[in-house]
Amino acid sequence: MHSLRTLCLLKVSSLKLSYEAGDIPITLNDELKMMLLFNGHFFGEEIDFYADLFEGVIEVLKEQVLTVQYQGEGTWAFGICHKCDTCSEQTCDGEGRCGKQPEKLHFVVKENKTCDSAAVFAIVRGLSRFSSTGFYDGLMKKYKASKQVSTVLSVETGNVPDSGQLVFSSSLVLETGQEVICKFQVNSTLDDSPVFKYSRTVGDQGREIPLLLTECQVPAMEAFPEPVTACEYIDGDLTVSQDEEESEESEDQEEREEEEGADE
Repeated sequence: MHSLRTLCLLKVSSLKLSYEAGDIPITLNDELKMMLLFNGHFFGEEIDFYADLFEGVIEVLKEQVLTVQYQGEGTWAFGICHKCDTCSEQTCDGEGRCGKQPEKLHFVVKENKTCDSAAVFAIVRGLSRFSSTGFYDGLMKKYKASKQVSTVLSVETGNVPDSGQLVFSSSLVLETGQEVICKFQVNSTLDDSPVFKYSRTVGDQGREIPLLLTECQVPAMEAFPEPVTACEYIDGDLTVSQDEEESEESEDQEEREEEEGADE
C-alpha cells in the first residue's frame, strides 16, 4: 500500500500541474520531476521471424506493454506484458504456456540495490523479451546457464536540464564461466517522449537494439483482456500423444485376441 506522501506525489504528477520550483521543497520537486520524466504506460509491436521444424520460417507479431511508476524515495514499480499472435515451438512451451496468452509480471525494486529475490529470473527474462522473444529462453537452454543472475536498477539525471536516464543492468554467468551483460535503458526529457533501447554483450560480442515503444493509456497488468483461443502447438502435441496412446492400446488388444485364438 502506498504512503500518503506517495499518493499525493502520484496525483500531482498525473495531473501535470504547473508550479514554480520555489513553491515546494527541493526534495519534493526532484521526486515530481522523476515521475514526470518516466512514469507512464508504453506499447510496442514488431514482427519476429522464427525457424520452425515443420512450418519452415514463420512470421510472428509480438505485442508488449511496459508500465513504469516511480513511487518516491528511490522505489520503482514496473509492469510487463508480452504476447504473440501465433502458436509455434518458439512461442509456446511444453509446460502449458501459450504465446498467445498474455504473460504478465509486476515487481517493485529500489534504486542501486541488487535484486536477489526469487523474481530475478522473471525480471531479466521479461526485460530481455522486449528485444527478442526467445533470446533469454534460448540462452538458458543452449548454454545451460547457471543460476548466477543479478540485476540492478540505476537512475541518473542527465547533463541536459530536465532529463534523466533509467538503466537495468543485468548479469548472467554461464556454466562455462562466460558472463552475459544485458542493459535495458530509458532516456527521457520533459519535452520529448522517452527513448528505449536494449543492449547485450556476450564475451567480446555486443549488440544494441532500439525499442519502439510509444505512450499508451492501458497499464501492462490490464493489457490484452480479450479471450485467447486454444493453443495450436500445445493442443496439437496433446492430440498426437493421445492418438499414439490409443494406437498402442489397440495393438495390445489385437495381440491379446491373437494369443487367445491360438490357445483355443
